[in-house]
Amino acid sequence: MFKNLKLNKYDLLIEQKSNRFLSLKNRKNFFRKYKKYNQVDILEAQRIDNNTKPVKIRNPGIDFVRILSMYAIIIHHILIHTDIYKKYSQYRELKLMNMLTFWHVSSYGLISGYVGYKTNKYSNLLYLMIWTLFYSCSLTYYINKYNPQFNTRKLMYKDFFPVVYEAYWYFTQYFGMYLFLPVINKGIKSLKKNELRTVFLSLIFAFVVVKDYMNPKKDPFKMAGGYSSKWLLICFLAGAYLGKFKKNYYGIKIFILFFLCIIIFYYSAYLCYILTYYSIDNAKGFYKIKVMIFLKSIFVMRISSVPMICESFSVLIFFTHIKYNKYLAKIIIFIGPLTFGIFLIHYHPIVKGTILKNLFLNDPKNLPLNKIIKLVLFRGINIFLICLIIDYLRHILFTILKIKKICIYFEKKIT
Repeated sequence: MFKNLKLNKYDLLIEQKSNRFLSLKNRKNFFRKYKKYNQVDILEAQRIDNNTKPVKIRNPGIDFVRILSMYAIIIHHILIHTDIYKKYSQYRELKLMNMLTFWHVSSYGLISGYVGYKTNKYSNLLYLMIWTLFYSCSLTYYINKYNPQFNTRKLMYKDFFPVVYEAYWYFTQYFGMYLFLPVINKGIKSLKKNELRTVFLSLIFAFVVVKDYMNPKKDPFKMAGGYSSKWLLICFLAGAYLGKFKKNYYGIKIFILFFLCIIIFYYSAYLCYILTYYSIDNAKGFYKIKVMIFLKSIFVMRISSVPMICESFSVLIFFTHIKYNKYLAKIIIFIGPLTFGIFLIHYHPIVKGTILKNLFLNDPKNLPLNKIIKLVLFRGINIFLICLIIDYLRHILFTILKIKKICIYFEKKIT
């Protein structure tokens, strides 16, 4: 990696005589001289000197996107699984709030590709299956124990097969996608930058743009509006592109990048909101222009629509380029892997049908908009924190039982 770098005569003599890399002391001086090389290069140089294992740098921005995505999922579920739309139907701004959170699923798909295109370990999938099965069965058992109105035997039978009965739609579709990854990852590694970009853009054009404009009421490719393993696979390819060919920006470029991400994120949702509530058939003037008809067909509220793709891209790019304080990074990296458990707890069929459904049951109907928004945000934080504490206890239990090591053992035996 360092052979092509410009070295001084003394360093070249050392390399020619010993046929080794520079000493650690000289390399530190070298990187002071060439500041454009980042921390990963320095750590890699140290690894070569000390003959240690490859250095793995975990980007806290990825885990922060996981945290934000899970919080957005909770807000989205609060808005659609409660009676808040009916109870406060006079506030259309709640629809805009939902559109500002509808990037969450695509972001998880992007993250999967961003960090997972290099390897595909079946032990990870097995661990997720045990994780899902744990909550699927245990939550049903304890809720039925204290609430006997449910039929325990019927629910427990389905909860032992969460993938088959789609107890959690995301994990079911993720499971289907994961089985194709050994082939997909080999293709990603062999493709060049422009080739992978062409593949992704052609899929978006065919499955999103053309489909939404020419046949918005049908689903010829069975994408299910983004609730499918096909869409997760497209997001995986896009995330792999961002992860494989990621760039570092400095100075004024990073500020321009952040500004563009914020503008794209907000106006993607806002245009979707405006075009949703303006009727072209009854409108006059420029709303009957073909361009507006085209925009209305493209800017729809759906996981696999153009505005939601733009939102998810802007969120991932924005937070992966931020420099985090080391103490904050530790907290983020600690919480990030537990977010899947937060999803499994609050989206359990019984929890969703009881606790989440009645979340605004006792609130008065004449609340102002700012009060409603505060209630939604703070109750979303409460759900997030309660589920986080529960899943941390689950994490301790799995560590004691060595579930991860058992999954790795079975993977080695099978492969």
